[in-house]
This record gives sequence, structure tokens and C-alpha cells, in this order.
Amino acid sequence: MKAVKKTWVKKRHRRVFAFLRFAMRGGCKLKYNYTAKPAGLPAGPYLILSNHQTTMDPFLLSLSFKFQIYFFASDDIFNLKVSPLINYLVAPIPKSKSIADLNAVISAFRVLKEGGAVGIFPEGNRTVSGRQWEMTDAVAKLAKAVKVPLVLYNLCGGYGTDPRWGHKIRKGSFYGYVKRIIQPEELKALSEQELFGIIKSELDVDDTVSGIKYKSRKRAEFIERALYMCPECGAVSSIRSERKEFFCTKCGLKAEYTEDLKISPAAGKQKFGRIYEWYEWERAEIVNRVRDGETIGDENVLFRESIKFKRKKKLMDGKVKVSINSSALTVCGRTGEISFPLDEITALTMVGKKKFNFYHNGRILQIKGDKRFCAIKYVHIFEGLRKAAKNKK
Repeated sequence: MKAVKKTWVKKRHRRVFAFLRFAMRGGCKLKYNYTAKPAGLPAGPYLILSNHQTTMDPFLLSLSFKFQIYFFASDDIFNLKVSPLINYLVAPIPKSKSIADLNAVISAFRVLKEGGAVGIFPEGNRTVSGRQWEMTDAVAKLAKAVKVPLVLYNLCGGYGTDPRWGHKIRKGSFYGYVKRIIQPEELKALSEQELFGIIKSELDVDDTVSGIKYKSRKRAEFIERALYMCPECGAVSSIRSERKEFFCTKCGLKAEYTEDLKISPAAGKQKFGRIYEWYEWERAEIVNRVRDGETIGDENVLFRESIKFKRKKKLMDGKVKVSINSSALTVCGRTGEISFPLDEITALTMVGKKKFNFYHNGRILQIKGDKRFCAIKYVHIFEGLRKAAKNKK
């Protein structure tokens, strides 16, 4: 049999991953109290899917495996100063967030054909609420098409330890393990929708039901990056946090974020006891309000263009304001105002803790706010309006 010429999978990647596993295992245990259960799998082509809780997830997941994994990575990874070095050492697969990316799929096939393993977080984004981010059935189509074993991996405790909206690491329990392996023969027998249902179910992790306590004196700080609407008075961007508590600056509603990841007392007229309950309510409510004519905005943001393998380009100087209504996303600064019709934006997605990217005419544009900036509300508005428009047709 003719050997496959390896253009992506390199020996140096195996050595780098081996070193990283050795170097990081102790540090991850010390910082996150993280334990990775060994997968016990030999090297070979696998498609590995996992839920997504923290920035460090690719490294944490890799600790369970003795071979290198080539992860899908978002645009922001490829415009850091060290991007060329990262690409040389571990060769992540470039993937634009929230949009179909044929090049990423082609690269994944190449890696698997060369005997490598591909790692994907099919939610495409770290959880903000603590529950599963929406994913598409494209991941099931890919899993059936590649004809290699499908490994479903669970990260548990990451939301409790290092929530995306948070500022400080909490002391608790964090671990990862292989939940299920589906062989190619079983994949072939499943329909795409059956397989998609299995993937969603097996990757659905809820840290709030574990009963584990996550200790921090500042555990509620910056919760307004996730909770942006008051369930008592309806004010937007009125939530403020301090240490273990948060409150509404308009009506005085006050609650504590507890060590077992609950809201006490249950907040607002709807009596939300968990962040994801509050999050799903505001997600629907904000869309209704924008559809009824309300404009949502923030001041003192940065407006930049993200270009792969280059530093971000600043597009406006001075104090910049961003706003969104039912028809357009508008950026206004000292040098003028630019409106981007929503129907011309391909996708809009949260990046990091306080940024969002939007894709317009082949460009990746980015809004970055201050430390209390809530990016997710723009995602909710954009996706909610787009979904409503599709349902109307």
C-alpha cells in the first residue's frame, strides 16, 4: 500500500504535545484542580468532540490522550504575535466562528487521512450560561463522512471553576473523561439526525446539579457579562456585581451567586435560581424589544478589523459607540458613523469575555468593550432577529 504523504501531521507535533502534556499536567492540577482520566486509546485517526467550558479546554482534553490532537481554532488565534509559532508547533485548523468553513472541513479530512486525530468543540463557543451553546447538525454530517471512530468527551466542573463571564478562578472540582466511543460501523447505521441527537445529549453538561461547591470571595464579579437585563424592572445593562453579590442599579434587585452555582434568593418576578434560566429569558425578551423598535448600545468600545496572521487594525479613534436595532449594527466615533445592515452581516459571534466579531463583505470586524461589557446581548439580538426573519418566510 502506498504511504500517504504527510503535509499536515508532523513528527514535531507529537514531540510538542508530549512535552506539553508533561509540563502542563501539574500546573493544571495546581491552578484548576483538574484531573484527566486516561482514554486508553492507541494513536490513530479519531474525531474527538467535546463540550466547551474554558479557554484551556484543548490543553485539558489533551491530557487524556497519548497522541497529538489537531483542534479547530478560531480567527483570533491567528492574529496574535505568536501565531506563526503556534502554527509551526501544533498546527491548529483555522475555522471562522459561527459560519460554514469548507476549508476547515477539507483540512480535517487531510489530517485524518494522514492518521492524525481531529478535535472539535461543536458548540463553536465556550458556554456563557453554563448550558450547551447551540450547535448545528453539520458536526453529525462530518462524523458520518470521515469514517473514523467518534470519541465523545466530557469536561465537567469547568463552568464552576472558571466561568466565561468571571474574573477569578474558583476552588472546586474539574475533570475530563471519554464519555462514549462510537465505531464507524455503528455510525454507518445511524441517521444524521439520530447521531446529532446522541452528540447533543452526550455532550450536555450541567455543573449546577453536581452538588460540588466552588469557593471564591469574588465569585459573582462580572456576572453582568452574562446577565444584562433585570427580571424585575426590565432595565438593560443595569446589573452590577461586587464580590459574591450582584444587583440592579435601577430597581435595587439584589442576589447572591452561591458556591453551588445558584442564585439566592431566586431573582425577579420569574424567580430565576440558575444563571441559564435567567439567560434564556433575557435572550427571548431582548429580541422582542428590539423588534418593537428599541435600540441597544454601549459606549467606549474599540472598533477593529481582525486579519489572520496580522495584528488587529484599529478602525476608529476617540470614544466609539456601538448600537444595534432591528435593521443595522452601527458604529459611531469622532471620524463619523458606519452602519452595517444586518442582512449584510454573515454572522456575529462572541469572542473571549468582552468582544464580539461580525463578518461583513469578507472582512472580520471586531467590537471590544471595557471590563463590564456584555457582548452576548448583541449575539442574542442578531441571532434572534435572523431566526424570526427565517420563520416569517
